[in-house]
Amino acid sequence: PIVPPPGAGGQETRRRDTAPGPETRAAELEALAAEVARVTPLRPGEQQELLDRIQRGTDEVAVARLLETSLGMVLRVAYTKRGRGLSIGDLFQDGSVGLLASIRAFPLASDPDFESFSAAQTALAMEDALLAEEASVRQERLLIEAAADYDRVELLLAGELRRLPSVAEIGERLEWTPERTEHIRAIVMDARRRHDEELLLYVEPDEVTDLLGESEFGNN
Repeated sequence: PIVPPPGAGGQETRRRDTAPGPETRAAELEALAAEVARVTPLRPGEQQELLDRIQRGTDEVAVARLLETSLGMVLRVAYTKRGRGLSIGDLFQDGSVGLLASIRAFPLASDPDFESFSAAQTALAMEDALLAEEASVRQERLLIEAAADYDRVELLLAGELRRLPSVAEIGERLEWTPERTEHIRAIVMDARRRHDEELLLYVEPDEVTDLLGESEFGNN
């Protein structure tokens, strides 16, 4: 589904807006626009009726109707924030969650204008998602740099000591805490393991046997 059901509040896995080309992004936007266009518009006075029903108590039918008929606004806001790290689909999804929250919160809001209030909350939800994504990207970049430092120092110490250095020796040279050193070591080891597994996909079984020795495979 392109929007959360009335009881939802979580977020889907991110689709970072780095790989898709213009054609892919255009197709995603076109699909969302087509989905929005299928919604029957509000008839005159219906929005206020729905708000009154929500004001009187939990009316999930009214919430769902108000949600679906406000998705055009969500898509317009998402379009203005494209190209900042998240796909327009992710922005639309996060904005829809913000819209849902605004519908539920509106009876207690100080802003009497529902459209103004919901648009502001929708935009805020998207901004929060963009900030979270930026923080995630920064964290990933720092981890990559730290892993490269670990690799470099491990190689350097191996040359100096004429043996493989211990994790503690690497951490001491890098001036890292034992916890940080072990965390980065685990990342480096996992990356090396995955690299080796991918490399084996391109090596013939006979070549693997020659490299490791038949005894590794239990052959007599």
